[in-house]
Amino acid sequence: MNYKRITLLQIEYFLAVARHLNFTEAAKSLYVSQPSLSKQIAILENEIGVQLFFRTKRDVRLTAAGMVLFKEMGGVVELIENSIEKSKKPDLGENSTITIGCLDAMDTSAFLSPIIKKFREKYQSVNIVLERHSFRVLREKLINGNLDVIFTLSFEIDDSLGILSDVVHKGNGYIVMEASHPLAGKKNLRLEDFKDENFIMIARDESPKGFDGIITLCKKHGFAPKIVKQLPNVESLILCVESGLGVALLDSNIRLYNNLNIKGVKIEDDFISYIMAWKKENMNTAIPLFTNSVLSEVKL
Repeated sequence: MNYKRITLLQIEYFLAVARHLNFTEAAKSLYVSQPSLSKQIAILENEIGVQLFFRTKRDVRLTAAGMVLFKEMGGVVELIENSIEKSKKPDLGENSTITIGCLDAMDTSAFLSPIIKKFREKYQSVNIVLERHSFRVLREKLINGNLDVIFTLSFEIDDSLGILSDVVHKGNGYIVMEASHPLAGKKNLRLEDFKDENFIMIARDESPKGFDGIITLCKKHGFAPKIVKQLPNVESLILCVESGLGVALLDSNIRLYNNLNIKGVKIEDDFISYIMAWKKENMNTAIPLFTNSVLSEVKL
């Protein structure tokens, strides 16, 4: 049965009458007229479908149904009032801990580190825990509640899982190769120039959408990539590329630290977004403090 038409006002009126067992006294305690009180009680009884009070000329008594309702709802108004007062406190979310995860090879210096520094200055009592993980571990820890907020690539998040997200950084796709690769010294390279190369990729079970996205991008450029290795994380992928084992598609925000052993070529039509994501049902009050702080600093 749908009880959406029952109002908090009706519940408050019911509880007052149940406490006083007198409509006149209950009306006085609520500063309303007795007819208004009686009308709302009648509407409530009609909506629920049971009689809540037994009325005689001398007094008012709770019915069995009224007694159950009074017992179950006895503290609901106080609970609501206490909740409202708690929500008005200025230090919500402080003296708490927020656990933040990001990709293992993400260069956080471009946007995340400055934002966290400003957040710490403003909310000094919030304890921040930072972790780096691979694509799959990052997803799983967020879903399982072991991470409060993660920073990852946009294709990693499925909205159907009750995850909220905002774009915090944008970049391009890059194809990277060992610095002495025959194509490394050429200009105006396009992705199709690498159609005969060996491709090293993050394993599909690590990032299904990322894996499939690279296949789709290559096909858009007229070829299917020759995949020779599938690896569990970006650090392993970079190690293989700088060792000359193949080329790889990465994004512009991967930590290379001016690696002289690797040459990168921007893919002009491959745009990549980094997102901040968190679970909708996660009630850690430090999350809105942090996410709102991040969004106030992001310049896209």
